[in-house]
Amino acid sequence: MEFHDQQKQILEEKKIVDQTDYIFLNLTDYRLATLGIPIGQQNTNIVLKRIVKLVGIDHDPKDISMYNCRHTVASKVAAIPQMNYPWAASRLGHTVDMFLKTYVHVDPDKNKEMLDLIGK
Repeated sequence: MEFHDQQKQILEEKKIVDQTDYIFLNLTDYRLATLGIPIGQQNTNIVLKRIVKLVGIDHDPKDISMYNCRHTVASKVAAIPQMNYPWAASRLGHTVDMFLKTYVHVDPDKNKEMLDLIGK
């Protein structure tokens, strides 16, 4: 919310009307912000890596990206008991088939739980 408030302040100062109410508008190019275009994935990844470094998370820089975060979240959501896959797929902007094929992976925690369940 703090970032969103700061973004609103910048937009007001630049007299840019945000018709989208996106949280991450492209503020490095005010023309794009005026068009309601959010920041791109590359810039999002740069910000994400700065945050990870700032909070002191030890990681391989190749593993930190919005793409990987999306896969992780989708996999965790899919593992929730009674999850409605059509709902989850729609939140990601995909069909159920695409959701299952692209974003749903074996959750290592769930894998261990299932192996324990069958006694292996």
